[in-house]
Amino acid sequence: LDVRDAVDYQKDSIRGSINISLGRLPYVWQHCLSPGDSVLILAGSYYKRNKAARILYKQGFRKLYAVNGDLLGNKRTLSDISVKGCCEG
Repeated sequence: LDVRDAVDYQKDSIRGSINISLGRLPYVWQHCLSPGDSVLILAGSYYKRNKAARILYKQGFRKLYAVNGDLLGNKRTLSDISVKGCCEG
């Protein structure tokens, strides 16, 4: 799940990701995600990544993961990204 603005997502996205900007996430997450899903959160900052995790956690998501380090760097597919669990339970 890429929570950056649509303009940033279109300029530099990772194949296999979906885009729901952080401002829209509380209202439209249910169109693409289910609480049983494992979700990898991609964001432009630590603050936005944690805010997205909090929003989803309140909706019942427990398998939430975050990108370590640089958001995209030279990575272009989800399998190239190093992640850590933030709320798995």
